[in-house]
Amino acid sequence: MSERKEYYGLAEIADALGLNRQLVTAWRRRRSHGIPDPDGELSSGPIWRGTTIEPWIDVVREQRDAPAQPISPELALKAGRRMLRVAALLLEEPIRLKLLSQALAEARELLPVIDDAADDRLGRAVRQLLSPLRATGDDPGNLQRFRRKVVAELAQLETLVELTADSLPEADSAS
Repeated sequence: MSERKEYYGLAEIADALGLNRQLVTAWRRRRSHGIPDPDGELSSGPIWRGTTIEPWIDVVREQRDAPAQPISPELALKAGRRMLRVAALLLEEPIRLKLLSQALAEARELLPVIDDAADDRLGRAVRQLLSPLRATGDDPGNLQRFRRKVVAELAQLETLVELTADSLPEADSAS
């Protein structure tokens, strides 16, 4: 266990969890992962008392340290949808950078969950699908090269759909 603090900001929470600050910021903004509401707001951002945030940090750590679980079909399909959105935005002319940035952030949110998942066939397909996100950091740099990488990895969607087909609801054939 890392050193306990009296107060935490987003950077301290990210450090305590071994995650990047952008991910923790996204969790807070989306009210996901059960992150508690901050105890206060400063001009530099939200703050939490240690007594407020440390129990949550402990739970998140326990979940991350638990044995790897298979990726759920729902999560795999979510990853597929997010990467399709990234690809679609990369194929627009001109590229709408603000929307692309948002789509990349949403897709990157899945990386820690995917990284902690079991190394089965579906997990490998989803990790491969998301692999272009790892090389770019926060800026994809050369958009043409990044576009080629994203489009090339869309081939993983076939495996993803094949492996999740049994969990998908049957389409209404009465149409």
